[in-house]
Amino acid sequence: MLRLTVIMGTRPEIIKMAPIIHAARKAKHDVQVVLTGQHKEMVGPLLKAFDLSPDLELAVMVHNQGLAPLSEKILARFNENKKALMESDFMVVQGDTTSAFIAAYWGFCNRISVAHIEAGLRTYDLTSPYPEEGNRQLIARIAAVHFAPTSQAAEALHHEKVENIHNVGNTSIDALHFVLDKIKFCPLSDILEIEPKIIAFIGSNKLVVVTAHRRESFGDGFEGICEGILNLVGSRRNIRVVYPVHPNPNVRELVWNRLGLHPQILLCEPLGYVGFVALLRRADVILTDSGGIQEEGPTLRKPIVVMREKTERPEGVAAGFSILVGTDPKQIVRETLNGMDHGLKTHAANPYGDGFSATRIIEILAKRVLADQK
Repeated sequence: MLRLTVIMGTRPEIIKMAPIIHAARKAKHDVQVVLTGQHKEMVGPLLKAFDLSPDLELAVMVHNQGLAPLSEKILARFNENKKALMESDFMVVQGDTTSAFIAAYWGFCNRISVAHIEAGLRTYDLTSPYPEEGNRQLIARIAAVHFAPTSQAAEALHHEKVENIHNVGNTSIDALHFVLDKIKFCPLSDILEIEPKIIAFIGSNKLVVVTAHRRESFGDGFEGICEGILNLVGSRRNIRVVYPVHPNPNVRELVWNRLGLHPQILLCEPLGYVGFVALLRRADVILTDSGGIQEEGPTLRKPIVVMREKTERPEGVAAGFSILVGTDPKQIVRETLNGMDHGLKTHAANPYGDGFSATRIIEILAKRVLADQK
């Protein structure tokens, strides 16, 4: 039997780890779920949506906490729970969060093999995205098994002379298919997580869904994003923007001050995952700096305008699903209107996965443990 400790701290980690947890349990393996609490306000509805409950909660987050204090606290909590964590064949981390890197580092220090989900994404610029690019490069040096989501990510790892690389696709697509199957025939008004005021606000208008939270955009970057959104709605009266605002105070204060009173913009709290997927399904264009949405948008067949200078997910750009605009207001307006008027210009399949990544991951880890036992 395979014994896994799965580490989750943020909303995207829960989405991408849920399929792995369910695949492991379906195959009768032992799974311990550790929730660090890095996104403590945002994880409850997700856990419910995916029918998950943590075995261990570390509760590391406090208001507006810096990265160094957060890292120190995660390490301390892991040491406090060392006995429970040492029973695993693999410590499974996902992506590039502080929770993922510190968990991987702790596992490495304690000689627990680390399995890295969504390995090999690269911009090769340690400032963009920050601190994610540094985290994922650091994890790559100490992980025992690397699960790349695309052939390009796998190639990056080969170039870095990393061993035990498996191109399996991205588990975010597994999670997305799970939710889309649940809401396949449901109109927006039947999704409990979508408030009536949101449905009334959208009406029959063109819808742009916005998400933005990147640290490297704090300050001038978010000023540009807000100006772009204001110019966008000013260009046409039939555009509606729904923006679930991230709880980080560096985001909330500026966004609410700049956008909160405009009649064509609705700012709201972050939605549950099911509701958010339903909202994306209704959107005409997605305007985002999120990595996960760059992966999900192609399955939803939505144009994605990426408010970043660089992306570690170039496959979507190459396939015609995404376009990079940075935080320049003029580019934000131009490319959002272009996506609204012309839609997608590609018939390609989603380059990030087919919905069966988690099953592949569990089969590979189980075979590895079995081989080590012989």
